[in-house]
Amino acid sequence: MSEYREVIIGIAWYRPEQWSLLRALSSDPEVLEPTYAEWLAVVSKTVEDLQQRGISVKKIDVDVQELGAWCQSHNLVMDGAARATYVTEKMKA
Repeated sequence: MSEYREVIIGIAWYRPEQWSLLRALSSDPEVLEPTYAEWLAVVSKTVEDLQQRGISVKKIDVDVQELGAWCQSHNLVMDGAARATYVTEKMKA
């Protein structure tokens, strides 16, 4: 007997007014789109693609200041790995 287990992926959902702060605080701003509008287009396409493959997406609201404090408390630089770990932890909460 096989059990169906839904796959849910958490995606960081940044706030438009904090995009420049995210880029300023991140140690890897070069991997982030230059503008919020560009990021939104990319992430929206990613969400659509995942959903078409039957994968549920949970948008995780990210306050960049809270993310920065979390990184400091965990002695992490704010990079892609730290942002992903933060989203994973927020999904569990």
